[in-house]
Amino acid sequence: MMTFLDNVEFGLHTYYQAQRAIRRQYDLGEIRRIQSAKLKRVIHYCSDNIKYYKEVFQQAGVNPDKIKTSEDLYSIPILTKKELRERFWDFLPFKLPECRVTRTSGSTGIPVCIFSDRNSRKFNSAAVIRARKAAGIPLIGRPILTPLKTENDPHKEPHWTFLQGIHKTYYVNPYLDSAENTDYAARLLTRLKKPAVIDITPAARVLAQKILDGVFPYFKPGAILTSGENLSPKVRDLLESTFRTKVTDIYGCSEAGEVAWQCHWGQGYHINADNCIVEIIKGNKPAKDGEVGEVAVTNLNRYAMPIIRYKNGDLARLSRETCPCGCKLPVIAEILGRTGEDMFLPTGKTIPWNQLKSLMTHQHVRQFQLVQNDNGSFTIKYVPERDADTEELDALLLYRYRNLIGNSIEIKIEKTTLIPPAASGKSKLVVSHYKLRQ
Repeated sequence: MMTFLDNVEFGLHTYYQAQRAIRRQYDLGEIRRIQSAKLKRVIHYCSDNIKYYKEVFQQAGVNPDKIKTSEDLYSIPILTKKELRERFWDFLPFKLPECRVTRTSGSTGIPVCIFSDRNSRKFNSAAVIRARKAAGIPLIGRPILTPLKTENDPHKEPHWTFLQGIHKTYYVNPYLDSAENTDYAARLLTRLKKPAVIDITPAARVLAQKILDGVFPYFKPGAILTSGENLSPKVRDLLESTFRTKVTDIYGCSEAGEVAWQCHWGQGYHINADNCIVEIIKGNKPAKDGEVGEVAVTNLNRYAMPIIRYKNGDLARLSRETCPCGCKLPVIAEILGRTGEDMFLPTGKTIPWNQLKSLMTHQHVRQFQLVQNDNGSFTIKYVPERDADTEELDALLLYRYRNLIGNSIEIKIEKTTLIPPAASGKSKLVVSHYKLRQ
């Protein structure tokens, strides 16, 4: 167990690594040198200490001495959540270091436990500090406001946080409609001076809507950082127009940690290439420049549960263009959503996710969810804006999805005031109970 002095020392090491990372992001040669050194170290460690990788390397004919750069990774087979789940114990080293255990959100199926050692937490927190600095959040001083993720999250008292900077963190629940919660939020938001709003995207969106509806008072954030869910242009516009503050989006996953972040130019996501390697895969081959493919991530700092070429279910495309901010870290041009969200009809037809997504956007629809019931029928759930013509929206949505799904399958429309998030805090646009039986 870490003592107070251990925590202080760990925090100081983290701040030091954050400052080195900030300086290094403008030096392409140093970024590549650090990445290569870490890659060689973690590959040899896996070869010597991790049962899963010992077997995979042997079966694929991988020579650890020849894995020196990101281009050399293509000889290693892709890792999926299926292997993580079914062979969990084979990813742990023979001698497990002190570590923490977290769980993935389970947004694509059964959650997976992830072990993180101190080394990975240190560099992960350093990456968070780097992203926060790019958003204008200093290492010390600025208050942080975190909207809670679900209605059922217990109330949290303000407290000081230290690992990713020295800040007093406050909490507000945008999902609760009680008079007590509304009064508490009004007093808190009126008192805070330019806090940094940092939380999962759906909670920030609901906070903005509470302000627009006049339930919570307006306040001016010093910065807004979103994460945990793909930030759509519609939600970005909502946040920036409501708070009159630019949004910085952070991209990461539980399995690989902080992956990439936006700077104030917002023209893509800077990959933390000194901590991880990001590949875009199409058909198990590298995608061409600018081509959309599946994201595969390699964590370069984790030894408690190493992650190499992990396909996390996201779709994205890389960019070869340099950012005007001068940062030399490689860039993800766009993150487009997730794989595995296609719909399977009783007729045998498959409806691709991109076709479903294109029908969900409407200026008078606040929230949307398409549910496929266990008998194959569909329920379209949506939250209309206050000035929306719901009869017109009902007819439009029914027309759109009837053309896509066909006339033989029942479609119901359900209007509501809120579509609650999952227990993880994430919102799901597509929910299928039917395909789980196939």
